[in-house]
Amino acid sequence: MHLIPGHNLSLVAMGGFLLWFGWFGFNGGSTLAAGTDIGPILLNTHMAGAAGAVGALLSCLMLRQPVLMTSVVNGSLGGLVAVTAGCATMEVPFAILTGLIGGVVTIFGSKLLEWLRLDDVVGAVAVHGFSGVWGTLAAGLFLKGHLFDPAQLLVQLIGVGVAFVWVFLSALLMYALLARTVGLRVSPLHEQRGLDITEHGEVGYPEFNRDAAYQSEHIAQLKPIAEAKSTDKLKRL
Repeated sequence: MHLIPGHNLSLVAMGGFLLWFGWFGFNGGSTLAAGTDIGPILLNTHMAGAAGAVGALLSCLMLRQPVLMTSVVNGSLGGLVAVTAGCATMEVPFAILTGLIGGVVTIFGSKLLEWLRLDDVVGAVAVHGFSGVWGTLAAGLFLKGHLFDPAQLLVQLIGVGVAFVWVFLSALLMYALLARTVGLRVSPLHEQRGLDITEHGEVGYPEFNRDAAYQSEHIAQLKPIAEAKSTDKLKRL
């Protein structure tokens, strides 16, 4: 596995905080009416996000790996994802627990995908997939007034299964059609050069594309001549 780190950790943190801020509108706005119910929803959302960051930090310590900022940001997003389903139907302590486990699930989910050699570039599957499944189950498990109700948990489990089958089969069909028509991958040459230079004619991050430096027209004309001379010398040897 070849790790490709992000180019700017400050932007990663800013993006995480912007998502966190937007989650207040996402969860709070889902009530479709301004009332006293919004307060607990926003509190559950915020506490779960913070607990998710703590869960990611603890997971890194348990795995004896460096506590990376990217892991903590993804953990907080995992906590926010996990609490979304039950933000209006669970008490604050259970929201915190849901977010904490969501952060743990995010880190271990990423490790599982790496072990299976499945590509998950920004951890989207671990954050939205694995933590989303946990949050859907937690919404039934910690339902206010019906805590740990097996019947409610079964309903949530059926919902997770139906959503997975629908999305998996639909995506499989869509990608199969794309693979047989326009194709899913570019050529190895374009992968090595980078699609910035292929599609747009310029390099987005020069420090990562040193072999694709700009050349003047004169140098570009002389290069084939130099390569031909080198080939002739090798033939003589």
